Amino acid sequence: MGINDKLKSLKDLNLDEMSVSLIIVKGYKRNRVAHYVPKYVQINEKLENRLRNILSKKIDNASKIEEYSFDCSEPEEDLVRSIDSNETDFQKIIDEVIELNPEEDIVEDVDELVLAKSYLIVLRENDEIKVIGFKTLPENWKMKKAKGFIPLMYKNNRFEDLDDNFVFSISNTLDVLFFDDLLFILSKKSFEAGLNFREGMLTKADEFYKEAEEIKLFVNLDVLSEKVGNNLRYLRKIATIKKKGYYKDQQFLQRFKQVSSHKDWGIEFKDNQIVITENKLDDILSILQNKRLHSEFTDQDFDVNSLKELKL
Repeated sequence: MGINDKLKSLKDLNLDEMSVSLIIVKGYKRNRVAHYVPKYVQINEKLENRLRNILSKKIDNASKIEEYSFDCSEPEEDLVRSIDSNETDFQKIIDEVIELNPEEDIVEDVDELVLAKSYLIVLRENDEIKVIGFKTLPENWKMKKAKGFIPLMYKNNRFEDLDDNFVFSISNTLDVLFFDDLLFILSKKSFEAGLNFREGMLTKADEFYKEAEEIKLFVNLDVLSEKVGNNLRYLRKIATIKKKGYYKDQQFLQRFKQVSSHKDWGIEFKDNQIVITENKLDDILSILQNKRLHSEFTDQDFDVNSLKELKL
């Protein structure tokens, strides 16, 4: 089933008859690997309905879908971006959730809530998980008291001082929807931050450096690895290069050399290996991403941010 079919199936679901659960997710890193610890939070029926409505509205608003890429822009309006869950850390979270006992694996004190990094709104049909909404939390999702004001709650026809109470806020927005092993990304920035994507891109960069060394792609690979480092902009470029794989195609590399020389782009080669210089690094990476394009209308060359192939 393609991504458009999955979006249609998601929109066709009847959420009204599904049960609703809320799960908070704590997390920690060990040796650059993220680990996730989910726990159920007990909620009342009113909150269940509100959480279901949040999911329902986000599903209703989504009408267009495109595949996620490391260099894609933030989705706007009714657009969502898709990626298989097993390509992300979200699969780790799902695997942990499946093992939980809703009656036993529950939050027992407020400290666990304060330490949460994200939460899940989980909808089930006949005890089977159908849809999950994922939201990354700010550093402190406990509501802060405004300076100079006493926080009050009006309940049972009287004011109650909230100074000794813990008040948390659930957002009306979500970062990701999960359905049928596919993630529908509503916020690229929050999705990447909440699911450890920088570390994933660092891993892909390490894999690329190893492959580049094996095929002798560059004369001076160390210049590239040192420049990229932990820089997210460069890591996106490297991850895109690795995914597209043009660097493995000898015909592509030969064309790279020929066109670069013909157009006088100033990129050097030595024995068919690319020579990396700091002032030409961005040019080299753009070409390896296949993002240096020629306009048939103005006869100009451009480096573009993202690609969408024209299908006639």
